[in-house]
Amino acid sequence: MKNVICNAFAFKEDYLTSMQMGGKTDQKLLDIYMKNIFVSLKSARIQNPQDDVMLVTNADLPEQYQMLFKEHEIQVRIIPYDIFVMPKQFCWSLAFFKLCALHYLTGQTAYEHILLMDADTITMKSYEELWKEADYGVLLYGVGHSLNHHDRQLIMEDYHRLYPEGKSNIVHYGGEFICGRRTELQEFVKICLRVYNTMRDSGYNVSERTGDETVWSIAAAQFGSIVNAAPYIYRFWTEEFYLVSTVTVSNPVAIWHIPSEKKTGFVRMFYYYEKHGAFPDAERAAQMLGIVRAKRPFNRYTLANKIQGKLAAFRKQ
Repeated sequence: MKNVICNAFAFKEDYLTSMQMGGKTDQKLLDIYMKNIFVSLKSARIQNPQDDVMLVTNADLPEQYQMLFKEHEIQVRIIPYDIFVMPKQFCWSLAFFKLCALHYLTGQTAYEHILLMDADTITMKSYEELWKEADYGVLLYGVGHSLNHHDRQLIMEDYHRLYPEGKSNIVHYGGEFICGRRTELQEFVKICLRVYNTMRDSGYNVSERTGDETVWSIAAAQFGSIVNAAPYIYRFWTEEFYLVSTVTVSNPVAIWHIPSEKKTGFVRMFYYYEKHGAFPDAERAAQMLGIVRAKRPFNRYTLANKIQGKLAAFRKQ
């Protein structure tokens, strides 16, 4: 059986888009999302030509993107958004469509493995190791937040509102990535649905900043086998704070997730592909997406060694 790599995109009138997009979906924002989706799924297809790539959505796409996706073998599945629906005052309400999409993928397809990831991602290498690791459990991305980090605290507070007697230490898993065998993900989705139903039955007694990450994280605490996806995906921030990491070079991950580049870097990447028929190499991609190596002055020790090395080379001439 094949594996499938997916994005999920939902549209609902008067609902907010992601926090990084900062507004309600109009034609301009829809266009940006389509470009992001193309970069995400086309780059995954290039690195994994044996796998299917798919957009799961609840809306008809603009004709130009229907044609573009068909030309590049990106499947489009339109499904109703009728499960995991959140009230529109929640700033991440549309992100819950990822859970709806996963419910569809696990119940209505026959793929061996499923990877669902956000559209503001780009794939830099093959998923060969990722698919193998997915046989050991459901992969979620542990974002590394300590117990007192405000984002993890928000999830913990929601957890205790929903489960007042709960004792679980909730790890913060990001909503940008979930992967596993379809049969295991089916069981995981059932737990996610129980968590969501508890939230709904409470009258949505959670913070209005609550997102799909809350459901993933609480469900993970109730699920048997979770594998940290950090060896395969990394979240870079290029706006709120500047982060330089070795995961692009010495210990490269397959997937870069760069949330603040939806309107900028990913759009540039789309037009780069349109012009060249390929994506740039890792070094050029890092520059375009705002991930570059630190530039700093040489310290005295490093500078002295460089000078001595140049002098030694000169003497040998």
